[in-house]
Amino acid sequence: MTDWNRVREIQALRESGHPAEALVEFKALRESATDATDKSSILMHEALSYYDLGHFDKEVEAASEAVRLLQEESPTRPYAEFTLACAHEHEGKLDLAAQELKAFLKKYAGLLGDNEHTRLRCDAQLRLIANLITLGHAIEPLSIADALKTEDISPKERAELSYREAVAHGLLGRHDHALKLYKDAINGSLERPLAARAHFHIGEVLYDRGEFSRALDEFKIAENLADPGSSDKEHFAGWVKHTLRAAGNTGLEETVS
Repeated sequence: MTDWNRVREIQALRESGHPAEALVEFKALRESATDATDKSSILMHEALSYYDLGHFDKEVEAASEAVRLLQEESPTRPYAEFTLACAHEHEGKLDLAAQELKAFLKKYAGLLGDNEHTRLRCDAQLRLIANLITLGHAIEPLSIADALKTEDISPKERAELSYREAVAHGLLGRHDHALKLYKDAINGSLERPLAARAHFHIGEVLYDRGEFSRALDEFKIAENLADPGSSDKEHFAGWVKHTLRAAGNTGLEETVS
C-alpha cells in the first residue's frame, strides 16, 4: 500500500526547490506501488518534477502514462487528463493543449460544476484563455473570461484574468480598454513575470502614440521586474535602448534621459 504521508514529504521536497531529488524518490515509490491508480497519482507528481527541471518531453511522457493507467470511470482521471494538457502546453504544443482543455471542460462539465472541483475548472479555464490568446484568438477567450469573472476566484487569479483580457482587447485594437485592464492587473495580485509583461505592453501602446518618455518608464519597469537571464528581460532591455534612440531621432532625448 502506498504511503501517502511519504508522498506529501517528497512533494514538500520538490516545492522547496529540490525537484531532482524528489523525482528520484517519486520513481522509487512508484516502482514499489502495486495499484495502478496509485502509480498514476505518483506519475502526476513526477510530471511536476520534470516541469520544474525544464524536461517538458519527460513531463509529457509521465502525464501520458498517468492517463493510460486509469479507467475512464476513475475519479482521478480528470486530474490526469488536466495534467497532460498542461504538459503539452509547457512543451509548446498550444493547439493541442487548447483542444485538450476544451475537451476536458466539456467532458467533465457535470463534475466541474460542483463546489469541490471549482478550483480545477477555473484553472483549466484560465489556461485555455491564455493558450487561445497566445494563438492569436481574442473573441473566444473574452467570452470565457466573462463567465469566469462571476466566479469566486482568488485575487491572484482575478489579476491574471485582467491581464489576459487586456491582451485580448489589444489584439482587437481596443488599446484604451487594454491599458485600463493592464493597470487593474498590476494594481492587483499579479505575479511578477506577468506584471513585467503588463508594464511592457503599456509601454508598447504609449510608444505607438509617440509618448516616448512615458513608454520608456514602462519599459524600464518591465526590465527591472523581469527574471534575470530570461528572454523577457533581454527583450525589454532592447526596447529601452530602442526608445532612447527613437526619442533622440525626434529631438526629444532630453525628455527621456
